[in-house]
Amino acid sequence: MVMRRRGAARGALAMVLALLAGTARAQDDAAPTADVVTIERRAGYVEAVRMIATGEEAAGLEALAAILAAHGDDPDVYMLHFNAACGHARRGELEPAFAALDRAVRGGYGIHPGRRHNLKHDPDLENLRADPRWAAAVAQAEALAQAIEASWEGLISAHEFIPPPTGDAAVDAAPLPLLIVLHPYGAERAEFAQRWFEPFCAEHRFALLAPGGRKIIAPERFAFFAGPGDFVDLFRLEQRHVLAALTALRTRVAIDPARIYVAGAGQGAGFGFALAVRNPQWVRGAVLFDGGYAPVTLKDWEEQAVRFGRRIALVHRDGDPRYPLAPLEAYATQLSTRGLQVELFAGPTGPDRDGAAVAAELAARIAWIDEVPFQRQPEGGR
Repeated sequence: MVMRRRGAARGALAMVLALLAGTARAQDDAAPTADVVTIERRAGYVEAVRMIATGEEAAGLEALAAILAAHGDDPDVYMLHFNAACGHARRGELEPAFAALDRAVRGGYGIHPGRRHNLKHDPDLENLRADPRWAAAVAQAEALAQAIEASWEGLISAHEFIPPPTGDAAVDAAPLPLLIVLHPYGAERAEFAQRWFEPFCAEHRFALLAPGGRKIIAPERFAFFAGPGDFVDLFRLEQRHVLAALTALRTRVAIDPARIYVAGAGQGAGFGFALAVRNPQWVRGAVLFDGGYAPVTLKDWEEQAVRFGRRIALVHRDGDPRYPLAPLEAYATQLSTRGLQVELFAGPTGPDRDGAAVAAELAARIAWIDEVPFQRQPEGGR
């Protein structure tokens, strides 16, 4: 792995800090939500929908098919399927219309009340309503929404991993270090944690706590924050949910209070940065992958974070279009000059790679964090 530590491959400090003026939005307070993706913002999507609505259904459907081929994994791709259903229905093509409508409903189009209302009343679907499959599609949308509502608390409750007993009484009685894992936009907390972070926890006997984002994008697709203003408005509230999950875990599992770490990816990394900076009294350090870090996080807390001497590792891939390395290097350098122990580690690994690579990255960065002795309340602290 190519590793770039603070000060490496940057040139003069003044030159690096000058980059900040030209990249003001690279790490602004909207940066934690830069991983938000929506099919509606894909190139050509709005134009394709306009064509369908204005009588150019064939051209619009062809454009939607091309967008689907390129971006079929977008969390809200059900919007595309719904508009494809509208296009086919307007043309009287019932079979492809119902096939697209089925994909839209199964994908989550009806889980929000406004879209459920639109499903029932959109005039573009008028040609479908006499068919028995229409009532079945509406019922399916209602059933999915009701199932999500009934199971909501379970869907967003924190996923946990506790390493099994070893049979060694001394080892099994020892308090466990804990990794708090925060998922990116459009992920599901258990699947994300199990795939990328549980291999490390199983190997190193860490407990794992993975809170779920409280915004549902589609079935099994969640977010902590869904718009540019969400982080500033909501990160304190989301922090309280994490603390509640941590408190509940500690009533059942012995957790080492000196070894609690935060890891995250995408907006989970931005959220993890906020947790680490604003809670140095209990967060030992953070390992954050491919995210954006909001300056508002530091307001009123930077001095406190410096006094505790915690370390934060920012692990980023080369060539990430959302977070180019040059602005991140400048941001990390700026924080370091103010006394925060933040370093940028750049290379090919990240939570979209295999669990073994992430485990190796975590092990190296946590060892770096642990070089600094843990202090609950440093001299001069409050």
